[in-house]
Amino acid sequence: MKVNLENGLKGYTGRSGEIVYCYNRLLGTVYSRRNTYPRLTEANHKTGSITANLFGIQPSKPYKTDLYWYLVRYNALPVNNRHPVRSWSNLYLKLMYEMAKADPSIDLRTLTREEIYLRDLPCISVKKAVEAELLPKVLEWEGFEHQI
Repeated sequence: MKVNLENGLKGYTGRSGEIVYCYNRLLGTVYSRRNTYPRLTEANHKTGSITANLFGIQPSKPYKTDLYWYLVRYNALPVNNRHPVRSWSNLYLKLMYEMAKADPSIDLRTLTREEIYLRDLPCISVKKAVEAELLPKVLEWEGFEHQI
């Protein structure tokens, strides 16, 4: 069940029985969901090891800045209006998973910075990722050339 309040109650959050009400600042909406706790499975451990490895690559500061400014333009696209990406790190993970989906020979659990440069993978810069169609084109995407 989703709740949309047209006339406000901005910031209304809390619980009512098993229902949790949350306020989304980016969209300016209040929504509700059931208060459930996920069960840990093998997939959780696999995702955690992939995430730890990808952030172990330690992207450069200019690369992170490019991801941030790309993110601002990405969220401005009409298609992404209702489902914005919240941070550069989410966009980074999205890019890496799209790259692995496009090329099954890439193992995200063992990917290294050296392998990225050696194989000239599209995640090396935001511009190359857009050219490889891993990310959609946004305004001034050609300027995001800083390398990982």
